[in-house]
Amino acid sequence: MKKQISGWGKNISSNVNISFPKNLNQLKKKIKKNCIARGMGRSYGDSSFQRKNTIVLTNLNKIIEFDKKKGVIELEAGISIKEILQNIIPHGWFLPVTPGSKYITIGGMIASDVHGKNHHKIGSFRHQIIEFKIIDKKKNLISCSKKKNINLFNYTIGGMGLTGIIYSCKFKLLKISSHKIYQEKFRCKNIYETIKNFKGSAAWPYNVAWLDTSAKGKSLGRSILFRAKHLKDKKTNKIKTNFLDNKVITLNNYFPNWLMNSFTINILNKLYYNFSFNKNNLTNINNFFYQLDKIKNWNLIYGKKGFISYQFVLPLKNSTKAIIDILNILNKNKVYSFVSVIKSLGKNDGYLSFGIKGLTLVFDFPNNSNTYSVLNKIDQVIIKNKGNIYLCKDSRISHSNFFKMKSNFYNKEFTKIRKGIKNKFYSEQSLRLNI
Repeated sequence: MKKQISGWGKNISSNVNISFPKNLNQLKKKIKKNCIARGMGRSYGDSSFQRKNTIVLTNLNKIIEFDKKKGVIELEAGISIKEILQNIIPHGWFLPVTPGSKYITIGGMIASDVHGKNHHKIGSFRHQIIEFKIIDKKKNLISCSKKKNINLFNYTIGGMGLTGIIYSCKFKLLKISSHKIYQEKFRCKNIYETIKNFKGSAAWPYNVAWLDTSAKGKSLGRSILFRAKHLKDKKTNKIKTNFLDNKVITLNNYFPNWLMNSFTINILNKLYYNFSFNKNNLTNINNFFYQLDKIKNWNLIYGKKGFISYQFVLPLKNSTKAIIDILNILNKNKVYSFVSVIKSLGKNDGYLSFGIKGLTLVFDFPNNSNTYSVLNKIDQVIIKNKGNIYLCKDSRISHSNFFKMKSNFYNKEFTKIRKGIKNKFYSEQSLRLNI
């Protein structure tokens, strides 16, 4: 069937041939000359669709095996984080790495090699995967691990679906005794204090900060930093999961395009910073990890033109100066973001993974006329400082700029894999970037 679809940013869309296979046999039949897999459509740009053959895997959402004692689970690729949590939390387990939304599939977690608020401790999802199964160009189901089909294992993780169709994944879980999280929140006056407090929070399992992109002068880079840990509960009662659905607001219509502009975002940033007070409190898994899920279809707030998400990482050396340069570019051009996050990354994940030892920032910008030119300027700062962008968020970078970044998508090993499958698997993004 034909359908107009987009990424979560809704700033770029395409009329595609789309299918929804219900099982493995149907999935294999859908794999033809050109195709790409898609989950719940939460990648922000054009990485999960292509015009000729987009295959949605959300019907393949079964739990294949769950060892409740050892905390090892194997799942079909189309299952969502929410569905996983509903099954593992009652038995005292949690995801070892989680992105900021429950509405992401396990296949998407592998393809994007997601990282969480604990990257400084354990790195990306890559390090928790025991094995996954992938369908190749000949429709064979291949098992991949650190010991078997090693090259395909390494370059599928973070490979944006370009090595085949991921069918299932087996990985380790994290033991918890409660759904509650102990959280500390405090304001940082500028970028120097923000980075200082990240260093001071390194022993905490989770840390992340909201960043005020419109602050200037001595307040440049001010933030609200959150650090947290799982609450330990001596009781062994079954943990309930009804909190996963608490307080969900549903948006059904687009907001006006003009609503999220530089003026309103500036005001929102000031209000959020000035009315957020230092606080220690108990919260739950849903409130700490999945804040944006409280508003269903929150992407409609930006209007029919959508928004542009942009995430980059910079190596620790010179990262402070580079971030200052980037924030100054935003201020000079009055291009602001409200949903702005900075995190500390703790290790080089390697291969096609995004994570390196350094700092990562993510911005969501209204899709205005000057946003693209401003982001082109920021690209140059990333290139100059040997950084990289996260393709899961990308919808607009040029091939020439991405080629100059510290990415392995153009290295010999990955190029060899792509040639071996004759580029059978590709997305609109991979065509744009020639990968």
